[in-house]
Amino acid sequence: MAGAFVAGAAHHVVLQAERLLAPDVPPSRLDINGVSPEISATLLFLVAEACADASEMAKAILIDDNARPLERILLRSIQQLADGALTKILEEPDPVAEAILIGPPGQRATETLYLMLLRGIRALAARLLNRDGDDPLALFSHVGSLSTHRLTQVELGGGGAAYSVYPGPSHLAALLSAVARDLPSAALANLPAPVGLDGGRWAGMVMEIASKRPYLWRNHRDAVERGYLETGVSSVVSFPTGAGKSTLSELKIAATLLRGLKVVFLAPTLALVDQTARALRSTFPAADLQRERDEASIFDFDADALPTISVMTPERCLALMGFEPTAFAGVGLLVFDECHLLHPRDLDRSRRSLDAMLCVLNFTVLAPEADLLLLSAMMSNADALAEWIGSLTDRRCLALNLNWKPTRQVRGCVVYGAGEVTALRQRLAHVRATVRSPNAPAATKRQMRAQPYGFFCLNQTWQSKRRDDYSLLPLLDDPVTLAVATSPAGGWYLTPNGLQVASALAVGAAATTVAGRGLKTLVFTQTIPHAQSSAKLISDTLGDPGCVLTEEEKRLYDISRDEMGGEAHLYISVADDGRLTSSCAPHHGLLLPSERQLHEALFKRPDGIQVLVATSTLAQGMNLPSHVVIIAGDSRFDPTANQMERLEAHELLNAAGRAGRAGENAYGFVLVVPSKVVHFDDATSTIHHHWTELQAIFSQSDQCLAIEDPLQPVLDRIHELGALAGDSASYLLRRLPVGAANDDDPDGPARSLLNRSMYAYFRRKAGDQAWVDSRIDAALVARHADQVAPAELDWADRLAAAAGVESAVIRGLAERMRAQEPALSVNGWRAWVFDWLAAQPNLVPELIRRESLENLLGRDYRVLENDTERGLYAIPVLTSLLADWMEGKPLVELERTFGTQENRFGRCGNAREFVLRLVPELAYIFTLPDQVRRACQWDDAFLSQAALTALGPCVREGYDSVEKLALRQIRRGILSRVAVHRQWQDVAFWVEAPNGLELWTAVIARVRAGVDIHDAWA
Repeated sequence: MAGAFVAGAAHHVVLQAERLLAPDVPPSRLDINGVSPEISATLLFLVAEACADASEMAKAILIDDNARPLERILLRSIQQLADGALTKILEEPDPVAEAILIGPPGQRATETLYLMLLRGIRALAARLLNRDGDDPLALFSHVGSLSTHRLTQVELGGGGAAYSVYPGPSHLAALLSAVARDLPSAALANLPAPVGLDGGRWAGMVMEIASKRPYLWRNHRDAVERGYLETGVSSVVSFPTGAGKSTLSELKIAATLLRGLKVVFLAPTLALVDQTARALRSTFPAADLQRERDEASIFDFDADALPTISVMTPERCLALMGFEPTAFAGVGLLVFDECHLLHPRDLDRSRRSLDAMLCVLNFTVLAPEADLLLLSAMMSNADALAEWIGSLTDRRCLALNLNWKPTRQVRGCVVYGAGEVTALRQRLAHVRATVRSPNAPAATKRQMRAQPYGFFCLNQTWQSKRRDDYSLLPLLDDPVTLAVATSPAGGWYLTPNGLQVASALAVGAAATTVAGRGLKTLVFTQTIPHAQSSAKLISDTLGDPGCVLTEEEKRLYDISRDEMGGEAHLYISVADDGRLTSSCAPHHGLLLPSERQLHEALFKRPDGIQVLVATSTLAQGMNLPSHVVIIAGDSRFDPTANQMERLEAHELLNAAGRAGRAGENAYGFVLVVPSKVVHFDDATSTIHHHWTELQAIFSQSDQCLAIEDPLQPVLDRIHELGALAGDSASYLLRRLPVGAANDDDPDGPARSLLNRSMYAYFRRKAGDQAWVDSRIDAALVARHADQVAPAELDWADRLAAAAGVESAVIRGLAERMRAQEPALSVNGWRAWVFDWLAAQPNLVPELIRRESLENLLGRDYRVLENDTERGLYAIPVLTSLLADWMEGKPLVELERTFGTQENRFGRCGNAREFVLRLVPELAYIFTLPDQVRRACQWDDAFLSQAALTALGPCVREGYDSVEKLALRQIRRGILSRVAVHRQWQDVAFWVEAPNGLELWTAVIARVRAGVDIHDAWA
């Protein structure tokens, strides 16, 4: 295998040399004398099981439209074999022998040999698809023997033998024979069924996966041999980016579904949820799949059980566990992608790691027989996590570690010549001595130009400090402008101007053509404003790409424009004729779902967007076809410390991992623009010390993060400070489960959960049970001290724990509801909830994340002294904006309501912040009345109130009546929220009025009947 890879790489080098020397790339050839190097390289990479290289090499096979018919079909079949498009090989019509077997005898013989090889490739494709057919190896061997024939009638001097040889067919037959010997063992279609599964049904489901990824890599086969697919076996998988985690997860999902069990798939971001759901829907088209959507409700109010496959964030899964614990009956597998989300972060004020850990711990209680599958390219301690998961499930858990990566990357750092940097600093010092202004003059700033170089390591990781292991290359034809900042002491110093430099580099990469196309480039920035400004700068520089939107892309664009209230508020531009006029787009958390899908689709198109400027959300496992990744800065601003802090190693390496993708680009290019001006003196081989700090990060493999238990630091603070341990501690205490009122120990569930935590397990294993007991006891004491509750825990405490709020909030809400007549509309309940909050304004900052309110309401809100003042400030703003949202107004109207000046609407950032960050949290609050009603088991008047049941979803999705929400569900995926409100004006005439209070199912039936009549008349 190693020899085959080296030989394939040698052929690849020969091809590159030929194409550098010859500007006109010749088509690939198969003739009597030989085959082109790209063909040999493709097949040698297949022999070496380097499928990513084989697939990329196959793209270099150029088929001449004027070539012989057999040559065209054979070349196309080799491409399809490398790409795994096996069914296409078999669907190709047979060449007509009379049309190809023409010409002189030598030509006819050559065509005959190649025709036999084509039949051998088809036989190989059939075998790889587990179908009956001829023996491909026998066919290839036969061609090899026919291609070399000893001429017995010819005598050579010295006793040598003479041969008649057809070098081209002989060489191709030898390569295909090597492929046929090894590749069938890697065929996914030949994978035997796990124990207890029907072989026929397994083969049918596996074929869905094989249609896209037909080959099992060595790491896949190793996992299967170790029992990965068997019932009762969990796994912790630490494979580098692109090393086939998706294939493994889909195989485990297939085995679970065939056992009649359900699957819950967790992904850290809604963008990744959406991507995962689309991929799983394609692989398992017969499965009932639901995903969490930006516009979806937090709770599935119309279903008592989960669908066959559920894709959601850990936060939503935790909420469902609290309110619908029985929904997890029948779940046989929990997949947690990007599970390094479990690791606590100092800057993480969103409590995401706590939610993720609580999600895993609670799941193993609600679905004790289910397997767990944890996936991460960043994880360095898979063995430890597997040991802990094994203790949770009391069953076997595999640790699947791998350092091998199917793609390779060239990683470099932007540096500047030491002499040039010194000269610029001297000029700054000279001007500073003559200027009184605290800031450098504009003319001086414009003079701070330097030539950027890339300091590239010739190895995958920067482990070496030998100069010979690095190459220094100019990056751009023109110098770039560095920035000038003023120190607290009044001096001036150079800063890297990272955003503008990264943008210039992205423009250069996009303008660099390979095979007629620019390099697809991802730029990572640290903030949304940076992403937006960089995207605009790059798009303005690159100009019009000129591609025309597809029907699906046009639909996404129209929905986005409708939601925003005009194309001026979108991030990309499209001409009236449907032509894309933006060459770059941003990707961040304030994109509407339809916008995000549109930007991703346009970036995937070869003729679409060339550059995507993203925040860190895209680094979380998103798969997009990028050749180049540019990281604009290795630091970010920490507002709590009021200073720049270095990004963690796994954040930088995760972003770098987006460059190159198995099956698309075997090679990736990563360039870091440091947060300091790094200078390099080539004469003395000395470099700025900041590079050494970066080298400590990039000397590591992808698996750089030892995942720790996020409960541990919180429990330590509680042990030290009790109920005064801070917001995270209060949140954890509220989330601890509560037993039934008649239990002997209502604290038992909380004690059990904390005892099963990862850190408790390893402390206990180390013989330190006293530590575990001390933390648990302190947490339970603090929980009781933190609550205004009766001595014995009851239903309100259990609901409060499920919702993550204080029990006093639940009790107060229940008291208010007891005095309320249930027959309210959605708008009536909305007003009721805001009245409840207005009576206790201090609840607003407690129920809504503080950073969400601060980001929307700004400095005037942040400087308020207490939560009561903050609540009184926030309630009128939230009330007005939510009314606009639920009445179907576009976001530009919400921006106007917020008070933004007309000339500063731009992309409607405040409206986006409200809709995408605040509305989900408000929807959570608006579900609480229905959860109280269910917990108290009140009378039929409340039970039959659809407006209360659907209140949270109406708030989340933006509808002021249950009928409009029902219409949105009926028209799911077709109309925007604004369009649903418009269409209701036409549909309402045909919908019967409700006959008193009704269940949600009755609302759906009533509206559907009206829609059917409307559509028939329309």
